[in-house]
Amino acid sequence: MRVIGVTHPLGAPVASFPVAHGQHPRITLFDEGFIPVRPLAATIIDGDIVFTWLVREVVAADHRPPERHAVYVAPTSEQPRTFQRIGAYALVLSERGILGTVNSSATLAPGTWALPGGGVDPGEAPSDAVLREVFEESGQEVVLDRVLSLESEHWIGRSLAGRLEDFHALRIIYAATCKTPSDPVVHDVGGSTQGADWVPVRTWRSLHWTNSSRTLLAQYARKLSR
Repeated sequence: MRVIGVTHPLGAPVASFPVAHGQHPRITLFDEGFIPVRPLAATIIDGDIVFTWLVREVVAADHRPPERHAVYVAPTSEQPRTFQRIGAYALVLSERGILGTVNSSATLAPGTWALPGGGVDPGEAPSDAVLREVFEESGQEVVLDRVLSLESEHWIGRSLAGRLEDFHALRIIYAATCKTPSDPVVHDVGGSTQGADWVPVRTWRSLHWTNSSRTLLAQYARKLSR
């Protein structure tokens, strides 16, 4: 993935860099002298995903984002496998509420709720990936409204297979609308999703969401539902 920063939606890039393993894009932007204002686009160019932010210059009152790197296993002589995964997810709203999915036993957090989405296949546009994932996990046809965020999470831990991994998750988040909501149906049977449902906007906090989904909902759910 490559991140680009522009100071005007039609302006030339003032920052451009590939996202290295474990690198948080917001921190890299700050170190280059810029603060992200809002996302503009997530596209694919020559097989590479390009995420574009509208940015402004760093001022004295700005603070460098904190480094976040979680270690979930005790240090050993075993060398972890390095893995960077790019995913696309959507905060989907309809007249029935927020679309949520329930993680299956094929994940590290079975039974938790999450926003629909998943990995972007090689050569696939993030917008196509999130539409595919939403349908596979819930059977809903949605319209993408805009890019909301680019999230980065880095940790060392064990996979379900017991393999030690140095894992870097990059998540492109979209706002989306479902104009004809129906009872969700999981089409990707046997995958990471065991169920899906519409959750009323007023009561989403009562459910056990993954940390990343809960953070995004706290930031955007109320604003987008107005």
